[in-house]
Amino acid sequence: MSGAEPGAGAEDWAGETGRSWLANLQKFESMIAPIGAALITHAQFKPGERVLDIGCGGGGTTINIGRSVSPGGHATGLDISQELIWSCGARAAMGTPSDVRFVCADAATATVTGAPYDRLFSRFGTMFFEDARAAFRNLRQMVRDGGRIDLAVWAPPEKNAWITTLMGALAKHVELPAREPHAPGPFAFADTDYLRAVLAQAGMGEVEITPCEQMLPIGGAGATPEEAAEMLLSTLSIGKAAQAGGPEKMDAVKAELATALAAYHVPGKGNMLGGKAWIVTAKAV
Repeated sequence: MSGAEPGAGAEDWAGETGRSWLANLQKFESMIAPIGAALITHAQFKPGERVLDIGCGGGGTTINIGRSVSPGGHATGLDISQELIWSCGARAAMGTPSDVRFVCADAATATVTGAPYDRLFSRFGTMFFEDARAAFRNLRQMVRDGGRIDLAVWAPPEKNAWITTLMGALAKHVELPAREPHAPGPFAFADTDYLRAVLAQAGMGEVEITPCEQMLPIGGAGATPEEAAEMLLSTLSIGKAAQAGGPEKMDAVKAELATALAAYHVPGKGNMLGGKAWIVTAKAV
């Protein structure tokens, strides 16, 4: 999953949001790649380990994990979006390692063949559950006793320049809904006390939470401010408020956002803004 979609819940990922992610796969993937790479480095996978990648999106993290646990290991990518899983399958047909497979299912309720795994991993794929406590109890059943869990979740929005810039530009033209703490969405686990409580009640202990701050190419690597504004407003749910105001409102919002992004544009790299996530490690106890 992207994890960069304000307001997207599990049902959205199974439908429109999943299709939007797929249509802009390279842009979305490159946007969050720096944090994904930091999470994989932090996880320190070893050959022989069996890993379940929750909310695998386009499958890039699953493939990287598969290479890390080879020989003898195995990586399974799990996502609720059938379109994304089909895309992963196409990627597999083009040379993905044989020790990688992909499954379409809802991680909140599914029992995946091969469980319990040695490791659970998720790059921004666990913040969208309608019932986070029940979902994490289900995830706990998919990892062996003593197994390790590694997650990346977004830190509070005010700590993320990419979202404050985006929302600030929209707020000049569109009335934005108030954020509900702990509600399904990218910032569901911004409150680390709540996150620890969810993990504890699911049977996950020895929790370590480490801040991860990276510069992110908003709108995709190499995107111009105009390209990024177009992509963000046409794919994220917050763009629907601007669309509802008609063409003139949409044009005004798009121009406002492009102007805001231009202040951070680096030729050849894109619109570079700060992003902050929590890297979370826990043990199945």
